[in-house]
Amino acid sequence: MRNAHFADAYLYEGVTTVMVPLAPDDAMIDGETTVFRPASGPSLVTSTPISGYSTNGDIAHAHPWTAHRTEDPRASIATLKTEIANAAAQGSQVVAVDQDVWPDQLDAIVAEAHRLGLAVSAQPAFTTYPYAAHAGVDVFARNDRYTLAATRAQDFLAYSDDPVGPGSRPAVRAVCQADALGARIDDFAAQLSGTRTALMPILSMEATADDVGGPNPWSLRSSIFVTPGDLDNPVDPKTGARPYLEQHPADRARLQACARSKQSIDRRLHAGGAIYVAGTSVPSYGVMPGGGLHEELRRLGEIGLTPREALAAATSNAADALRLSDRGRIEAGRRADLVVLSADPRVDIGAVDAIREVLIEGRRVDRDALMASAKKAQRSHH
Repeated sequence: MRNAHFADAYLYEGVTTVMVPLAPDDAMIDGETTVFRPASGPSLVTSTPISGYSTNGDIAHAHPWTAHRTEDPRASIATLKTEIANAAAQGSQVVAVDQDVWPDQLDAIVAEAHRLGLAVSAQPAFTTYPYAAHAGVDVFARNDRYTLAATRAQDFLAYSDDPVGPGSRPAVRAVCQADALGARIDDFAAQLSGTRTALMPILSMEATADDVGGPNPWSLRSSIFVTPGDLDNPVDPKTGARPYLEQHPADRARLQACARSKQSIDRRLHAGGAIYVAGTSVPSYGVMPGGGLHEELRRLGEIGLTPREALAAATSNAADALRLSDRGRIEAGRRADLVVLSADPRVDIGAVDAIREVLIEGRRVDRDALMASAKKAQRSHH
């Protein structure tokens, strides 16, 4: 949510709630250090990072983490509880557990966050994914992270020792060979069953960055609302060239094969009963606000979700996973955030593009005015 253009693009495409991960200044973790809050636009849900060591949510910059893990002082349980209370007081509705959080810390974080009504997302490394699910984590984000749960123990340990450096390569290579992980994938799916932990794969990120299944984002109608300068590493509007692939020409085939391998892991996890939540990586790799979510729903269909399940991933499942009891379903007492379509998305998920009306808290959004303003701004820009 970087500017008013993002807000307009989201509204035009019927995206009524946007979750924005926060990040401390100069942090290595993903997120925004500042958030644009539009006067009129989607409801914003913010996510605050929680580290097992720092008090600002940042993680270690050294490689590997051996000395950091064994010598640096850990954050106390009392400190973690204070951080969660501060996040709640500042309006965050989600805490994001960093890779350097230990099992006992995770237990305390989940208990305190849930006590305060906050959801917990996680991308653990010092803690295993099955443990985190059992502890009550609500969401595992990014399939390039949670698929690591299906790797051999020694590969995950190597990842734990250097999660943001070269030590993670054995595990990363393993998930690129999904055919060899069948039983472990099924085990992970079984470990997720019986918990309420949902998976947010963010398929649009790799689909766009690695050119596997996604269109040129500039072909989406929401692209009229933004300029390349609004996005990170945007796809070339004219040629469709993907900057990440262009920077790694010798690895193109391998990167694309690896992305498809992770999609196949998700396909098997879904078949095993995993719950899915829709999320995008806007503005990473040029994923578009608004239209990027519609593409994510199509990608979810490619890993086996029915149109109805894909809709739930963007509505009721998302509300449940983020503990947002005021939205996500059409019920008395909830926000009247509604999207009226002229085609049935339960038959074809592509019908999410056939928008007739968008309402935010019961108030109609003037989509025609948004589009007219975007076209005027585009003419002015050119």
